[in-house]
Amino acid sequence: MTRKEQKEARRLQIIQATLDLFVERGYYGTKTSQISRRAGISEGLLFHYFPTKEILLEELVNIGLEGMRMPERIRAKNGLDFFYQFTKILFSEVDKNPFIAKMFVFMGHVVWAEDVPEKLRKLAASVDTIAFCQNWIKAGQNDGSIRKGDTMSLSNMYWCSIHGIMVQYALRSDISLPEPGWVTDMLRNNSDQT
Repeated sequence: MTRKEQKEARRLQIIQATLDLFVERGYYGTKTSQISRRAGISEGLLFHYFPTKEILLEELVNIGLEGMRMPERIRAKNGLDFFYQFTKILFSEVDKNPFIAKMFVFMGHVVWAEDVPEKLRKLAASVDTIAFCQNWIKAGQNDGSIRKGDTMSLSNMYWCSIHGIMVQYALRSDISLPEPGWVTDMLRNNSDQT
């Protein structure tokens, strides 16, 4: 492993340890000494990579934001297919890397937690997946693949389901993720069911 690869591996090790602790204890409940201990490094080395705990928090928020933008890259044949494709990709990635499920828990906390600096709460809330997916709900209602109803409520229902599954998986990764179709069937137009 090259020096550059070692440095990146150490950086990722710190990020993983920080995510675990922020999920378990919250931002203010986590001390840098706990992060360095969990990462298996000295506190001095931690500060070499991330000079402050807030910089670590911001790094995690930026990773979370990148993940939240993933639905924007989905190509689908109709409204329901968009949700199916996204759910399928998400579950496949989470199955390979439980870090993603923990990021859902973390980002949910960052948006509303008072122990997080306001600028980072606003940054975390800057990508509104529920509003973005409203357009896909509307498209699915127009093409007949998604049930009729309030588009914001249907989008919120879908995302609450996804978030709940991610929270549970972060706690109990021994429980298999559901089939993507089970989740997206709640959006399916009833007239499509046989």
